[in-house]
Amino acid sequence: MILKTFNLKNEVIVGRLLKGKDLILELTKICEENNVVNGIIEGIGALEYVTIGYYDQKNKEYIVNRIDKPMEVLSLKGNVSLKDNKPFIHAHIVLGDRKGQVFGGHLNEGSSVFAFEYCIIPFEKGFFVREYDKETSLYLWTM
Repeated sequence: MILKTFNLKNEVIVGRLLKGKDLILELTKICEENNVVNGIIEGIGALEYVTIGYYDQKNKEYIVNRIDKPMEVLSLKGNVSLKDNKPFIHAHIVLGDRKGQVFGGHLNEGSSVFAFEYCIIPFEKGFFVREYDKETSLYLWTM
């Protein structure tokens, strides 16, 4: 069931991030500078180290894992919405190491870019806003 549909703007924001920058902080900065408050975000590249999370549904808390080795970003997918009246990126990331092992999770601050190319697709209409959900203890979209 589709609750709402949204049109895309005529623009797509693409680029690459500089080495040594924090991945999620830089993507958030780009959204702020371009007035993107709702949209889709994706990217590929490589990280010097990465911090990801796993949400423990039983204990209602994130388990944070830092991987202190170079990783390929096989896929980053996420969305942009409003939280506390600012653009908020909710992204998941799939990573590969030199042995072909795959890791993934919720992207957190504390991930250093080696090379990263991104695509941000803003929505023209619709404002997804994140608010605290008592049942899950997460900040989820209100529509």
